Amino acid sequence: MGQILCGTKSLLMLPDFPLIIADESVDARVVRSLQDHGYSVYSIMNESPGITDARVIEIAKERNTFIITEDKDFGDELVYKHTQNVGSLLLRISDLPIESRIHLVLDVLSHYAESLDDCFSVLTSKKLRVRKYS
Repeated sequence: MGQILCGTKSLLMLPDFPLIIADESVDARVVRSLQDHGYSVYSIMNESPGITDARVIEIAKERNTFIITEDKDFGDELVYKHTQNVGSLLLRISDLPIESRIHLVLDVLSHYAESLDDCFSVLTSKKLRVRKYS
């Protein structure tokens, strides 16, 4: 594992972290920061704007990827339809300044990547909730 410096903190990177699909609801600065820190990111905003949540999930399944979104409707699509084999992270951190949001997302991905696989996770400014699909 390599180390990346983010501000004054050192973050561990996982070279085998899957491709991340960033839903078009994700702030472009978060997407850019993920890319700058070595993550492979497929940006829906840049590549396929306007597609449905269901299509985003189909792409994630086809490519065996991880979804990051700020759209809470993904919870219905992923959890209630019993989607399997797609890890996801719902960001509920819009109340934080952008620098804090970026740092928090990078921190969660670097420290909890293995725990997020095949789970629906919600990140708030106070906690990370991880729910395994059943």
